Amino acid sequence: MAQDFKKIEIGPAIVEYGTGIGMVTFETTIGGVVLTTETTYREQKTDQTGETIVDKRITGRNVSVTVPFGEYDLDTIPKIMTGAEIVTGTGGSKVVVKTGVGLSLLSTAKVAVIKPLAHRTNPKFWLTLPLAYSETDVSYSFNNENERITNVTLRSTPDEDGVILIMGDDTITATP
Repeated sequence: MAQDFKKIEIGPAIVEYGTGIGMVTFETTIGGVVLTTETTYREQKTDQTGETIVDKRITGRNVSVTVPFGEYDLDTIPKIMTGAEIVTGTGGSKVVVKTGVGLSLLSTAKVAVIKPLAHRTNPKFWLTLPLAYSETDVSYSFNNENERITNVTLRSTPDEDGVILIMGDDTITATP
């Protein structure tokens, strides 16, 4: 098989989270967007074969996207952090972050799409989490050496068909 150097991909990406007017687009990241799949397995053994593994089965698979969002934007925080709300009043607005204890992240899940900048308009290169919830933490350093980062992890949860990740154009359907 001959090498195809055209298939080597590098470069930054943007992430779109949600749809319509409530969509958040992460266009400024510091440290790179990272997609991770993690599969767990169970080794199958029998009494008759002792410690010899006779099969291995998948027990679960998880997908997450980490987005080190580099923009300080108060209006975005409540859209990506469960338990945060924006309060508008005299003189402007502020974000109030509450403990969030007991809040369901699943109830906030939306679609997430990673689009490499080099292929921003080509769905063949996109990665889609059909249903993902946001785990958001801030890490704001106040010095001359570091940027203030809002660390967003989008965790995929199975949609109604059990799908947690689509690699490529999500509009393609199977041919009967």
